[in-house]
Amino acid sequence: MKLGMRDLVHQESKKIKAFLFGISLTNEPFVALYALAPFILRKELEASLLQLAILTSLRPVIPVIAFYWSARLDRQKHRLRSNFILAWILARIPFLFLLVFPNSWYFVFCCAMYELFKKSGTPAFVEILKVNMQDRDREKNYCLCFLLTFVESVLIGLVITKILNGQYFIWKDLFVITSMISLLGLFMQFRVPSSNLKDSNRKNVLHTLMDPWKKAFYLLKENERFLYFQYGFMIGGTGLMLVAPALSIFYVDRLHLSSAEIAIARSVCMGIGVIFSTYFWERLILQRKVEEMLKNILLGFFLYLILSYFSLFGLAFFYISNFVYGIAQAGSHLLWNLSGPIFSGPKESTQFTNVNVLMVGLRGAIVPATGSIICTLFGPAPTFLIGAGICVIGCLYMAKVKRYLLAIPSHTSSGIIRN
Repeated sequence: MKLGMRDLVHQESKKIKAFLFGISLTNEPFVALYALAPFILRKELEASLLQLAILTSLRPVIPVIAFYWSARLDRQKHRLRSNFILAWILARIPFLFLLVFPNSWYFVFCCAMYELFKKSGTPAFVEILKVNMQDRDREKNYCLCFLLTFVESVLIGLVITKILNGQYFIWKDLFVITSMISLLGLFMQFRVPSSNLKDSNRKNVLHTLMDPWKKAFYLLKENERFLYFQYGFMIGGTGLMLVAPALSIFYVDRLHLSSAEIAIARSVCMGIGVIFSTYFWERLILQRKVEEMLKNILLGFFLYLILSYFSLFGLAFFYISNFVYGIAQAGSHLLWNLSGPIFSGPKESTQFTNVNVLMVGLRGAIVPATGSIICTLFGPAPTFLIGAGICVIGCLYMAKVKRYLLAIPSHTSSGIIRN
């Protein structure tokens, strides 16, 4: 009987690892191409400043809607798998019709749908990993998977660059092909174990609208360390979001970069930065050094924005800046996705991850519009400097928070180990 139980656990472990690695590796070609979306919109579709502003505003604002998608997963475990699968499909299906609707407004719609449902499925995805994998095993496998996807991304970036230079395929064909490859990940998703736990309580409309916000604010009130973490991420995210409306204008109109040059920077240089730094970030995650990790991430984003500004004086700075961005983004991605299980401890993690999604939406409601105004008034280059200054403030804030947490008693309301 014991041997049979071990065999069952082993089989379930294999399924969840196949799920994690399978969906990540089949999705990476699409992700690598999608990273070029703002530049394709500006360069290939000659999008107006209004369309760029709408895209940069929609992408961060719509996570507020995504916040509701997973709001009741803590009481509906049986919906974890179906919630994630449906979000995965809806995020990619619109790109299959780009050959039918090859215009800038439809492309903005596709990007908005992807951003909405990519964020919507994240709490379910993270909780699936938490339920089916032990802490250190989960974090090590997630970091390894993340590393492998960026090895793949570097290779894909080289291929995309050759395609863009040779004009063998136009960008619309590439999006259709990579979307279809990404949807192959559904085969692994259907094999994920599904919980039978159900919540039979029906709620009225007002309760459904207000309850997720009450849970989010209660969670922040009761978990001091998680609250400080959100403050730090909010400051750093503000610095990056402020620059988002200026990014494609800066690259295309000021630096006059080709699609191939942008692809090399965003896939190859950034990918090498991720590969170079993932082991370092993994060690900090395993040691639960959240504040130290976030401080270093914000320092990396500051350097990225400063080096991007210096791209005006030499193209080498452009490539180096994207390498540095890869280092910082690797830490940011790992911390943002794994912070839910880290802060929740033995408790259910979807509400913690859902707060991460909500905070992206809240700053997205204000910051990109502000960045557009600054870019219009002063130009894209000064916008980079302002964003860099905000990231420095976030870095200093996290250094102060770390010292404060070390000074208070060792127990925390979140039940996790402090630095």
